[in-house]
Amino acid sequence: MKQATGHTGQILKALLASWVTIVFGTSMLIVAFAPIQQKTHSSNKLINFLIQIWEVADEMGPAVKIAIILLFAIGIFSCRKFLANSNFIFASIISVLFAIVSVFLVLAFLPAEYSRGFGIGLTGTRFDERVIIFYLIGAFAGGLVFTYTYYRLMKKTSA
Repeated sequence: MKQATGHTGQILKALLASWVTIVFGTSMLIVAFAPIQQKTHSSNKLINFLIQIWEVADEMGPAVKIAIILLFAIGIFSCRKFLANSNFIFASIISVLFAIVSVFLVLAFLPAEYSRGFGIGLTGTRFDERVIIFYLIGAFAGGLVFTYTYYRLMKKTSA
């Protein structure tokens, strides 16, 4: 029974790392590349950039953040034994797919009033071509971070 608990703990830790990557990675990409006007806070470009990333991530509503991680977790937990027994490349593909599907389901179906700072709540359009690529890249990175973190934790436990 101890092994199952440890395995679940490793998944939860990896999910947290992937969630941070999805939320803040996407925010960083939107601040850096999206043609969306951002408020200037400092003459120091790095400080201003970091504050803007935080603001975009913070503006993202709690329903968005919770929905993304819940959907991603459901996918991951549904195949946790498979992930534990597969190689890194295949596990990465599965994790990336779950992350992308989770983000797209939230973009497509979360009501506008709960989508603050995300998709329709950010730009007024569910699949705005100005930012959709950033959501895709953020989800892709989140899936990779999940697999990397999970495998590192598994390796550390087995050592």
